[in-house]
Amino acid sequence: MVLHPKGADRGQYSPSTVTLPVVRTAFAIVASLLVSACTASGTPVTPVTPKTPTWTTFGELSQPRAYATAVALASGEILVVGGLDRADSDVTNSESELVNVKTGAVSVLHQQLEGRLHQTMTRGLDRIVMAGGVKFATTHWDPVDSVDVFLPAERKWITAAPLIDPRSDHAATTLITGMVMVIGGNQGPRLLQSVEIYDVKNDRWFRASPLPLPRTEHSAFTLPDGRVLVAGGFGASGAATDTTYIYNPPADEWTDGPRMNLPRVQHAAVQLANGDILFIGGDGAASGTSERYDFRLGIFVRSGTLGDPRQAARAAALPDGRVVVVGGLPPRDHEFAPLRSAEIWDPRTEHWSDLPPSPTPRAWPSIVMVGGAVYQLSGTGDAEASYRTIERLAVD
Repeated sequence: MVLHPKGADRGQYSPSTVTLPVVRTAFAIVASLLVSACTASGTPVTPVTPKTPTWTTFGELSQPRAYATAVALASGEILVVGGLDRADSDVTNSESELVNVKTGAVSVLHQQLEGRLHQTMTRGLDRIVMAGGVKFATTHWDPVDSVDVFLPAERKWITAAPLIDPRSDHAATTLITGMVMVIGGNQGPRLLQSVEIYDVKNDRWFRASPLPLPRTEHSAFTLPDGRVLVAGGFGASGAATDTTYIYNPPADEWTDGPRMNLPRVQHAAVQLANGDILFIGGDGAASGTSERYDFRLGIFVRSGTLGDPRQAARAAALPDGRVVVVGGLPPRDHEFAPLRSAEIWDPRTEHWSDLPPSPTPRAWPSIVMVGGAVYQLSGTGDAEASYRTIERLAVD
């Protein structure tokens, strides 16, 4: 995290320990394909024209939010929590909202939470566990140990047992037992090795074996066999890392995993239906590349070149296995100018293709897939603008 002074009474928040300004907006056009066929008798069949992917402004949140966290619920609603608005006297948002994707209606949940950024939101059994993050403390950001649990059936939050260690920029994943594992992160400039596991049923945290070395801003995923992969982020040296670790829950033990093709931080990552994990973009040399962790082979394989190099983007997997990546920042430029461009990855070819650009440029957006459509919420725009608008991408 970086806190830049911006006036006497406000700070400028960046969710990275890397400064990420940029300048360029990419536009893409996807051509329609015309397909015709004949029946066995030779009778022509009406040509079918697939729909061109289309962005629409779907609705609005009750308040502008940058750096908010969103997650899709089993009901088809989207839960939105946290975020920042520099024009708000409270700076961070303490209320959460539910977005109904069928009607576009937005409901504000008037339970006051601790306003924060960079928390994790993880499904644990039938609940959503929100853990850690940072809160604004007049002149700086402090890591928190706060944990709140959302009960979707009751549409309410309950306060849960706090983390053992306050932390921000950590990773979290749900184990096959339904417990939630929180890994690494930082307390300001201090990187963390500690790992803790939340017993959702009994509302208690217990320590697990620590990481071999501290790490922050990394990704963590539970593999189909129950092990946990940790990859990317900043390592103990302060530089982006290509090293990975694999955790074995029954043994409570970490081992070295395979190296990534490139060090990655500020990347996007999504798990595919077959258990593989796609890592997309990032800072520096990784910005124009993607690679896939092949779960069965236990190796990283190169998986295509992005049309627009990007970091601070977000991605979502579609039901058919394709992956959409949206927004972000071009690497290492000299102005803060988030991207509008979007791309789609085909698992059959492992190639990226252009999609139409989103209506607004956003870095660090929240991207959620519901019902085959992709929703973009929050994020930060030009001049660190906070957004209310919700954008929807319909992909055929």
